[in-house]
Amino acid sequence: MTLDSATQTGRREILARWSGLALAGLGIISPQDKRAGFPNPPAPADPSDQDKNATQGIDPQTAKRVMAAKNEKEFREGVEKLYQMATELRDELTQAPKMNVLSVRMYKKTEEIEKLAKQLKSKAKGG
Repeated sequence: MTLDSATQTGRREILARWSGLALAGLGIISPQDKRAGFPNPPAPADPSDQDKNATQGIDPQTAKRVMAAKNEKEFREGVEKLYQMATELRDELTQAPKMNVLSVRMYKKTEEIEKLAKQLKSKAKGG
């Protein structure tokens, strides 16, 4: 059984009115509210609450260069640490007896290396 569009529209209006009355009865909306208004805008920004670490009086280009230099330094330090950890793992592996099972310490070391490598990959992407 199909309903024509006029009947469907009439039922929608009735449902909308009943739900509005039910919400008004619960105290959620007042009966005068026909539709929800816009939310209140946020409070104006206070310049004293701005980021204290932000450099004042430096143009955006200089700030970008400073951040890029900082990121590059951190990336280089991370690569050095990654190299050191991988070298330590290699040395430990060469000193270990030949067997089919790796030690828990080696496994944990590979997890640390993997975590650092993922951080470096993210930093290289610019994140």
